[in-house]
Amino acid sequence: MSGMADERAARGGVRVDRVSERIHFVHTEHVNWVIYIGPDGVALVDSGYAGQQALLEASLAEVGVGPGDVDAVLITHGHADHLGGAAWLAEHYGTTVHAHPRELANVRREVLEQAGTVQVLRNAWRPGVAPWAMAILPLLDGRADLGVPSATAPPARGEHLDVPGRPRMRLVDGHTSGHAVFEFEGEGVLVVGDALVTGHRTSPLRGPQVLPSMFHRDASRVRASLDAIASSDAHVVLPGHGEAWFGPARAAVDAAIEAGSAW
Repeated sequence: MSGMADERAARGGVRVDRVSERIHFVHTEHVNWVIYIGPDGVALVDSGYAGQQALLEASLAEVGVGPGDVDAVLITHGHADHLGGAAWLAEHYGTTVHAHPRELANVRREVLEQAGTVQVLRNAWRPGVAPWAMAILPLLDGRADLGVPSATAPPARGEHLDVPGRPRMRLVDGHTSGHAVFEFEGEGVLVVGDALVTGHRTSPLRGPQVLPSMFHRDASRVRASLDAIASSDAHVVLPGHGEAWFGPARAAVDAAIEAGSAW
């Protein structure tokens, strides 16, 4: 992006960084998503909150496409901050939405593996939790249980998904039952969702880390699952929260294990 375009995006509450030839990292105050644009089409990985629809549209416009150009949305996991735009695209444009087979029940909202009111209230005394909860309420748009009933497992040819960018999907469970990461091998980019992050409003830590335990379905599985990230050859790691990590994926995992989580 040009400096002028970057300035426009930043003023609108969204920043779009081109991290490889075909991949753009979209960063907002609350959550990130990824846009792939190539000769084979356009794909999103994750899509923000329901209340961030305008930011999603702005991010697509910044890279020269519109909502109707999105061929597929890949969901790392079925939490409200990753599903909102996908639900809108599926409803209004018929966009295909995919997730790991073990995550489909969560994405479709047949089950709900997500921190709820009870967990938030129990941890509201912790620094950052109450301000975070208050900040995201408008973004939920009254639909904390919003899902994508039409979501399906992605088609694949061998180890690669048959969607634009042809990424590899790896199960990295713990945060949810079917949390997956997507590796765009030709771009050297690994999109990791919330398997590890580099920052979050509920954590004082900066750099690669594991999210606080409140957010995980099975916190004991989160660290054990990081091996699937460490085995990647990617040199750019894009988390669902925080800044991009430039360096070997294994180094990001090592840093996350050393940092642990804030609580």
